[in-house]
Amino acid sequence: QDGVAVLVRHLGYKPEEYKMGRTKIFIRFPKTLFATEDALEVRRQSLATKIQAAWRGFHWRQKFLRVKRSAICIQSWWRGTLGRRKATKRKWAAQTIRRLIRGFILRHAPRCPENAFFLDHVRTSFLLNLRRQLPRNVLDTSWPTPPPALREASELLRELCIKNMVWKYCRSISPEWKQQLQQKAVASEIFKGKKDNYPQSVPRLFISTRLGADEISSRVLQALGSEPIQYAVPVVKYDRKGYKPRSRQLLLTPNAVVIVEDAKVKQRIDYANLTGISVSSLSDSLFVLHVQREDNKQKGDVVLQSDHVIETLTKTAISADRVNNVNINQG
Repeated sequence: QDGVAVLVRHLGYKPEEYKMGRTKIFIRFPKTLFATEDALEVRRQSLATKIQAAWRGFHWRQKFLRVKRSAICIQSWWRGTLGRRKATKRKWAAQTIRRLIRGFILRHAPRCPENAFFLDHVRTSFLLNLRRQLPRNVLDTSWPTPPPALREASELLRELCIKNMVWKYCRSISPEWKQQLQQKAVASEIFKGKKDNYPQSVPRLFISTRLGADEISSRVLQALGSEPIQYAVPVVKYDRKGYKPRSRQLLLTPNAVVIVEDAKVKQRIDYANLTGISVSSLSDSLFVLHVQREDNKQKGDVVLQSDHVIETLTKTAISADRVNNVNINQG
């Protein structure tokens, strides 16, 4: 009723043109009714638009409020989840620190539930640190300091690491380099700390031969027959009487030491008749090949000089299997 009264006043009805009841309104003149209908037609579109706008605003506001409530629920749930996770992580961290402190206090005691976690942590940390600081080659002697509980394991791992590096190195070297190292090892065993000029020979590689095939007479090669020459080097031979120097060639075959003068084999010493080799401890390059006295074909011991005495004696000792029969006399 109040709404109708407001509408009537807005349309400008005069008091004699209408009469208000409790539930109805009586319009006296037709022209007033027609004017009301015309006003409705004029305002129908704008009223519909206003009603639609109001309804849509209400509808989307309700939807927004539902989405907002849902977002708040999701946010509250996720924040609760993050908080619980953070609390769990903080609790775990506190327990871990507490276990580490308790284990550190009992680190020297026998293994027990109180220090087991700390000991396991120490082992893991040492192994991870060791993996980053492993030696790169056999000559690298560095090694991380182990904790007291892992000293024995550290030594075992160190030996295993060195063996592994040695195995890898041996697998990677060529046969020629392997032979070079073997000869150098024999030279070290014979001369290290015993002969003065040995240190100068260490950085110099041993050569497979000091004489080419064109420097050895074809007659000598024919005299040797099928025996291959393993090593050849120019030497100086001194006579047993008068010690006159004479240029010679020393050839090593699988069976003998051969002394050659130009195109003639001057002396052949079978390895079976070679009793030993003598050399002084000084820096000279003289050495003596000792021959069995009972062999009538031999002329006796041979005094020789070589510019490559360490190399020559090493190869001779290896070929004749007389590594333990090299005598180094004090000069």
